[in-house]
Amino acid sequence: MVVYVDKNFSPACLLVLLLFVVSSYAKFSTMVTTDEIRTLCTKAGVKSSLCFEVLKATPEIAKLDFSGLAKYLINYHAQNISDTLKQFKLSGGYIPDIDSEYRLCKELYKDALDKCPYALKYLAAKDYYNFKFMVAQTMGDMNNCIYDELSTMKPVPQFFITKTNDIQEIGYFIIVFVDCFILNEPIDCGNSRDL
Repeated sequence: MVVYVDKNFSPACLLVLLLFVVSSYAKFSTMVTTDEIRTLCTKAGVKSSLCFEVLKATPEIAKLDFSGLAKYLINYHAQNISDTLKQFKLSGGYIPDIDSEYRLCKELYKDALDKCPYALKYLAAKDYYNFKFMVAQTMGDMNNCIYDELSTMKPVPQFFITKTNDIQEIGYFIIVFVDCFILNEPIDCGNSRDL
């Protein structure tokens, strides 16, 4: 097979075409850098200590692109919700009065956990609006658990308040990450906690 190359096809055109292909490939396969993690974890409103703890440099995170990191964060979020739900169930399993006191939080945690697979589905479809909506709803569930139940208990169950706040915070920096690094929306990039 012989390939015919037009004499008018200049090396400059070939170079431009090559640069376009390489740059578009690089854009879609960019790995998350430590500078980007530092930028995310120092955004206004992000709880830096928790963010750095979740995103500490590990070989697993070093291999992720932006979409992969968003998936990692949702899975991490779901695992924290699941672990805390188990703690709620264990803490009330032997004392009926405590079990009924945590009833609302257990329902809210279950609801939040049920939203995580939907968030992953939206992420896979690159439907970032609904992805962020699912994450924001899990944050709302955590907020309701704290203010409608945990904060009214005597004594205040500080362990569960701390865990629930951390889960809210993880949700917040997932949304900030998507806004800043996937959608490149500087207006929404960590400037407000109003979701």
